[in-house]
Amino acid sequence: MPKPTSVARIRREPIAKLAVGRLLSDFQPLLPGEQALLLACRRGEVAELGASLPEVPTDTRHIRAPFLRFLLLGGDAQAPVHERGVQLKGAYVTDQLDLTGCRIPYNVSLKCCRFVGPVRAQDARVEGLMTLEESHLAQGLNADRLRCAGGLFLRHRFKAVGQVRLLSAHIGGDLECGGGHFERTDKEAFRADGAVVKGDVIFNDGFKATGTVQLLGAQIGGDLQCCRGQFEGNGGDALLANRAFVAGSVFFNSDSKGTFKATGTVSLSGAHIGGKLECADGKFEAKNGDALSAERVVVKGSVFLNRTFRATGQVRLRGAQIGGDLACSGGQFEAEGKHALLLKRAVVMGAWLFNKLETPVRVDASHMEVAVLVDAIDSWAAGSVLDGLRYGALHDDARALGKARLGWLQKQSVEHLGGNGRSDDFRPQPWRQLQHVLRDMGHAEDARQIGVAFEQQLYRIGRIGQSREGVWPPVAWCRRVVARSGHSLFGMLSGYGYRPMRLMAWMTLVWLFCAFCYWRLALPPHGAIGPSDPLVFQHERYASCVSDSPVAVSAAGAGTQNARNWYLCGPLLAEYSTFSPLAYSLDLLLPLVDLGQDKAWGALVPTPQATPWNEFLAFSPGHLVRWLVWFQTLFGWIASLLLVGIVSGFARRSEE
Repeated sequence: MPKPTSVARIRREPIAKLAVGRLLSDFQPLLPGEQALLLACRRGEVAELGASLPEVPTDTRHIRAPFLRFLLLGGDAQAPVHERGVQLKGAYVTDQLDLTGCRIPYNVSLKCCRFVGPVRAQDARVEGLMTLEESHLAQGLNADRLRCAGGLFLRHRFKAVGQVRLLSAHIGGDLECGGGHFERTDKEAFRADGAVVKGDVIFNDGFKATGTVQLLGAQIGGDLQCCRGQFEGNGGDALLANRAFVAGSVFFNSDSKGTFKATGTVSLSGAHIGGKLECADGKFEAKNGDALSAERVVVKGSVFLNRTFRATGQVRLRGAQIGGDLACSGGQFEAEGKHALLLKRAVVMGAWLFNKLETPVRVDASHMEVAVLVDAIDSWAAGSVLDGLRYGALHDDARALGKARLGWLQKQSVEHLGGNGRSDDFRPQPWRQLQHVLRDMGHAEDARQIGVAFEQQLYRIGRIGQSREGVWPPVAWCRRVVARSGHSLFGMLSGYGYRPMRLMAWMTLVWLFCAFCYWRLALPPHGAIGPSDPLVFQHERYASCVSDSPVAVSAAGAGTQNARNWYLCGPLLAEYSTFSPLAYSLDLLLPLVDLGQDKAWGALVPTPQATPWNEFLAFSPGHLVRWLVWFQTLFGWIASLLLVGIVSGFARRSEE
């Protein structure tokens, strides 16, 4: 049985004070480049091993990754690191640089360096800023959960072949990748899901990513700047920032210095943007998907898809909430077989500028809300959806609003216009909304034009006189005929209630026409109108006025003027109401007005025929007068009721 080791013996054995790689002696002998780096760190200077990116590991530029890690961690008593931190430029770094879980108390500046091995910094903590600008990483960067008190700079010709990961990282300053190149052909080139960046996130000024850039759920305290950036999705998504929170603005724009271009979907679905979304002059291309997807995005400022903005693929802003304007003026939207611009249920608190487009755009604006619609009719392509679109005002040439807007309503799909035998799919809301807005803007005549056109459209598609299911076909047919006839008459007489002066014109025309007919039929040789009082006929004094009396015939034979005619009868006393064709016609036309003519005068109709049919077909001047009286009486009642209804508002078609 072996003897137990004594405590004294254990205490006499040497115990290492630091882990492997934490002592300068672990790296002896040092390479020339490492010696230069060690001296620079002691003095707080930049170890400039070369002015350009090294291609091969020469002795003067070769740095071992474990030795670099040793200095980044602060060195030891034999190799102290100045408070300015490690400042290295132009090095060729071999092996794996593993900073997992490390705490780096200083700034990290590794400029223009080539790293041939993996670079890992998961759960690392950098007390200052960290810059890798102009450096090349052959196997990417894994810095999940990195906490960097300052900014992180992967800019100015920085290049990473392989994925750059910053999942759930926390960066106290800016994340700058402007001018950097990120290459990962098989999946995401850059991932910062759930990252928190206190400053700006910058992908501009020559930035290029081959592979998806992913910022899902990221929180950005400043702006997301992608102006002049190039995002190539390699058949997938170009940029994903769904559910991201950006306190500032988002820039996907181009300018005189460069062009923003995304090949693949750019997605901001569910994101919250505290400033504006600027895509002016940007190029978005996604032939097999959405060019720009921003569903349910919240933008406190304005959204700019204008100037030379171009989207090849659908632009989706469904459910978006925009606190300012939505500017699409001058933009180009192309999506084969789809609505190029999807704005379903979007809310725009400012103006929607949709004009000056080179080609018409097919838009789905169903149930969208916008304060002011500033558009051009020729910007809308056929097949657009307007059902549920609500706007507070129109900005257009008021002199052409009514006529032009009718053409705009016709831009809807055939189904929504009730065509192709699908009247049940007709959408009345766009017509009513346009009426309401035009009227509120003071364009009453244009609103009336839309109202009349709406009723005509209902008639054309067969929506007038519809019956519910189960109604007996003959009854349904009769109801349809009556309703359509009444609807047509209503439109002809008063323009469906929108043209009350037309009804007045019709009444005037009927009044004058019937008055002329009564005048002609009252004159010889017709004499078809006479007194209604039978005592006048029985009075012998007026025998010469009765056309068939012997006295009248004798007087006419003797050449007595106006014999056999009541209208011009001389013996008729002045006390009896004189026949006036104009007053008689007006008395019949206005049922609520009594001028005394209708009671005093009437048609002189011959004795009725024995059979009703013969009586119906009988024709004489007296019969003609009776037909005119019946017609004018019915017309007068109908016209008067319509006029009263229009004036009182009960029969007028709603303009709401």
